[in-house]
Amino acid sequence: MSDAPNDDALYAALTDADLLKALAPYLPRAGGAVADAGRLRDITRRQLVRCEVVRFTERREQVRRTAFGVEDLSALPLYEGAIADHSLPEPKGPGKLVLVRAGSVQLVLCPCDNGERQCDACTGRGWHACGCHNEPLLCDVCHNVTPCRECERQGRKPIRPSKARPAVKGPATAPGAPRVTCARCDTPEAACPRCEGRGLTRCRHCDASGRETCEPCSGRGLGTHDVCGGKGSLTHWVEGRVVYANEPRSLSLPAPDWPDKVKERLRAADWQRHDVPTGGPVPTALVRAHRSDVRDHLAPQRGERSRQVTLRTTVLARVELADDPNRVYYVFPGAGRLEVVTALSDRLKQRLIAAGAVIVIVVVLILWLVAQ
Repeated sequence: MSDAPNDDALYAALTDADLLKALAPYLPRAGGAVADAGRLRDITRRQLVRCEVVRFTERREQVRRTAFGVEDLSALPLYEGAIADHSLPEPKGPGKLVLVRAGSVQLVLCPCDNGERQCDACTGRGWHACGCHNEPLLCDVCHNVTPCRECERQGRKPIRPSKARPAVKGPATAPGAPRVTCARCDTPEAACPRCEGRGLTRCRHCDASGRETCEPCSGRGLGTHDVCGGKGSLTHWVEGRVVYANEPRSLSLPAPDWPDKVKERLRAADWQRHDVPTGGPVPTALVRAHRSDVRDHLAPQRGERSRQVTLRTTVLARVELADDPNRVYYVFPGAGRLEVVTALSDRLKQRLIAAGAVIVIVVVLILWLVAQ
């Protein structure tokens, strides 16, 4: 029987006799000698630590601010000098204070034309060259295939009936779309309603002018000045910020290497609470292996004004039995009694893995022989 290096308090919290009593329902009887310490083959006792600290902190910073136009800062309190040295009333809880340094507010006129400047998109022209290049476009309804059923873009009706011709390929007017009077031959109900028999249309974007109105400036050639946001002026000032916040941090020792079902059951363990005075030493109830980590966890932080510390400990024992090599037992204090959680031993897991590998090899060989 062996025990990991720890303080004597761990053994006192879970003695061998306590473990035998808790494991009695799981021990196979051997000649009636149930409470035999020799049946405890290996025991590892560890102290579990849960340390939670909530620090109430104060963070101060001083920044330069700029706003478009005239910024009304009259409602903000003033401070002199550096914000770090400014005296403030005791905070009631988490929150944020914004202050303005006295004498730092400046209103600066922008060198633009009252918030406007030449439009960058069109360089002040108010228009862009249209992609149509001032040329008529193919009608998007008849595609210049059947612009007029009578004159066929000739501008006059045929003198004698034309011979029957094969149907033209390509789209025509949409089914059911009414024909209109042709603008070339004046034949009613004969022409495409979009181009009126011309086969070509004027560009919708520029109306055949070759120029499109600049959208960013709506054709004015002027745009909003980005520097001042179109306000024509800027307000500069120095702002002091004070942030009060609760900053929680948690520490769990040691890193868990036990099964998940043990983790779940440990939530209901009998955790002992320990008082940690502000600025005081680490409680002596902690084992030596954990004291350094807890001390670092509780070290004062920058801007800390006060703190609340919750430190809890319990003991977890991992037990192996001499006459049950296939299972391990985790024992810890519960509500009024010791709790026991069983798990497969590493030896049994290795055997199961080896057996599974053998089964896979046998199946593969069988399949290979069948395939021959």
